[in-house]
Amino acid sequence: MLGLVLALGSTGCSSDAVCPAIGWNNTVEVDASGFGEAVFVQLCVDAGCSAAPGEEPTPSSDMGMPVQNEDGVFSLSMTAPEEATVRVYDAVGTLLHESEHDIAWTHSTEVCGGPSIAETITLTR
Repeated sequence: MLGLVLALGSTGCSSDAVCPAIGWNNTVEVDASGFGEAVFVQLCVDAGCSAAPGEEPTPSSDMGMPVQNEDGVFSLSMTAPEEATVRVYDAVGTLLHESEHDIAWTHSTEVCGGPSIAETITLTR
């Protein structure tokens, strides 16, 4: 993985820039407030799905596996998938809603790259 980060860190740098060997996290937020307060949101992309209700997040060797942060935003490491499946579950784990969404990203214009930010995916009943 370090080799990938080093390769990505140096890609796209001008001859005057020295890019650090670091990565970043692209993020996407899902607004499921239309389903109430006590819901659980799962995000699935080609690399896999975030934890389902009642599951503990498991570490993955795939950098693009979605991980939900404490604030409810999903981190996708340095990947920016074009599509996602979103599932909403109630407090007991019953599936309330499932839908496919295109993800619109705003990409960094920094010389050495940087995080991309997605428009919020807003779910409606």
